Amino acid sequence: MVKFRLAGPYAPPAPLAFTLQARYIDVIYVDPPRLRRETGGTWSSSRRGDVSTGAMFGSPPPVEQTVALSHQQGAPQDHAPADGWGQSTVTDRRVADTWQHAEPIAAAAVADGWQSNVPCDRFNLPAWSVPATKDAVRLQLSWQIPALKDGGPRVRHRDADRYGKPWRYEEALPPYMPGSQPLVFRFAGVPYFPARTPEVYFALGRDLRGHPTQRKDTGVAVGYGRSRPMDLFRRLRWGWGRAMDPIPTGVKYPDYQGPVIIIEPPTEPDILETYMIANSVSLVVLPDRTPLDATSLQVGRDIDAFSWTLTANLFGVTSLNLVRPDSNGPKTVELTINGHVWLFLVERYSGQGKFPSERYTINGVSRSQLLAEPYAPKRSAVNAVAISARQAAEDQLLNTGFTLEWDSLNQSPPDWTIPASALTYQDQAAMQVIARIAEAVGAVVSPALAGDSISVVPRYREAVWWWSTAIMDRIIPAEIVGEWGSEWTPQPSWNSCYVSGTTHGVSVDVRRAGTAGDQPAPDVYDDLITATDAARHRGIAELCKSGNQEIVTRTMPLFPASTAPGLVEPAMLCEVREPGGGSWRGLCLSTEISAEGTGASRVKQTIKLERHH
Repeated sequence: MVKFRLAGPYAPPAPLAFTLQARYIDVIYVDPPRLRRETGGTWSSSRRGDVSTGAMFGSPPPVEQTVALSHQQGAPQDHAPADGWGQSTVTDRRVADTWQHAEPIAAAAVADGWQSNVPCDRFNLPAWSVPATKDAVRLQLSWQIPALKDGGPRVRHRDADRYGKPWRYEEALPPYMPGSQPLVFRFAGVPYFPARTPEVYFALGRDLRGHPTQRKDTGVAVGYGRSRPMDLFRRLRWGWGRAMDPIPTGVKYPDYQGPVIIIEPPTEPDILETYMIANSVSLVVLPDRTPLDATSLQVGRDIDAFSWTLTANLFGVTSLNLVRPDSNGPKTVELTINGHVWLFLVERYSGQGKFPSERYTINGVSRSQLLAEPYAPKRSAVNAVAISARQAAEDQLLNTGFTLEWDSLNQSPPDWTIPASALTYQDQAAMQVIARIAEAVGAVVSPALAGDSISVVPRYREAVWWWSTAIMDRIIPAEIVGEWGSEWTPQPSWNSCYVSGTTHGVSVDVRRAGTAGDQPAPDVYDDLITATDAARHRGIAELCKSGNQEIVTRTMPLFPASTAPGLVEPAMLCEVREPGGGSWRGLCLSTEISAEGTGASRVKQTIKLERHH
């Protein structure tokens, strides 16, 4: 055992024999007074390794570069106190050696770590830079030397907390000054006590190996904010909401968990002995709202048509010049009849005259015609991915300003998935594609009267055999009917229909409930029949066209919008009440409105109904 007294410069004996057998050193310390001295040293033996790797003790004050503390056999140096530990007070140099001499031991028998090491590459340093000093005295001591590996590979540091909360080493202990408080070092299990107060100080702190390393990059910051808008029309569709019970009814349905759709019944018309209506008819040019001198107005639409039509006679070329098309396209006119408003594009006109009179006729269509020829371009495409029928119809309206109404949860036709390459078209306008999608499921396209929107509605909202219990859209009493007519048009009585896709889709045999299905209708093949619900609704629409039926005509006044029955549009279910007290129900196939005369015009509304017997 060797005892050390740190009272002055240390001159090791020759030959050098210094044995430290322990692989680790237990340090027992107490809180010393705060005193700061910069020093360094290694108190344990090391194995062969890269001698350039060592603890960083900070930069000592520049004194004499050639003098350094070494535990190996060094060359004779000046014994004056000019070492790197700072200038000490002058004492008796003869008593400077406080180290006791050890008993001579054969140097060859001691395999200590202080002999000459194998030369290594001093420039093969770890890839990790010197960490920033965290403690107050800028010292980090490693009291345990790990087993040395191959000096060639990089040092593997633990990196297990890349994204955790950063930690900071701030609990450094104050430096220790020997002699002020007891400090015990254990070398090979034997405690070491310094005999005198040396000029060597130790900075003791917590073990940093309990914390994993963390990557720091102060130059990178994550910015939070709204993303840059991309193509808004190609956004991800999350689907449409399901309509729940809008009005609490208090009725519980134990076997049904879906939405409850409440359909309001139609308003009952007022039954009067005499009906007096002050008709109001106006035709103006937009946007200046210049009135036109017009007469003999005719407005109408068929159930299979996707736009309303207008025919009117104009007096004089002055009115014609107001609606004559120019380089900006057709002019838009607004027609108002008893509170019902339409917007029309003046497509064409014609004129005739005989001195001294002249008369011009204009023809207009509703704005939904902009989606068809000759205004909309023809396109050819095929769906590359699976898409729903509603999405395919909405894609035709991109960048057009029109909107689509398709309520598949209430009374509209169902929405279904069209697989890839099932929807193909060539040289077709947008309205042609939408009408084709609607026809595949037995629906029709209904345009708005005065807006840029279209609706896909079923041709038969309810099956013909359910009309007796269905809720009607309009009620037409016999007291308001001025003229009537009928035409018998029987059809075969079908009770089944085979509906199938072609290259894609399903095949469904739709049969009317309660029948044998022995009278099939002509088979229906459509490329877009790719789901069971679509095939079922198409089959119901085909079966509703069969049986004994009658086309009934009813002419009545056009009541204002706030008075029942108001305007009857195609595809509406109507209840017609006969003079004798009976009633029947039918489907509106077409509507025509005429306004004759000038000033106090005579306005009539003529509808055609499909009645099944």
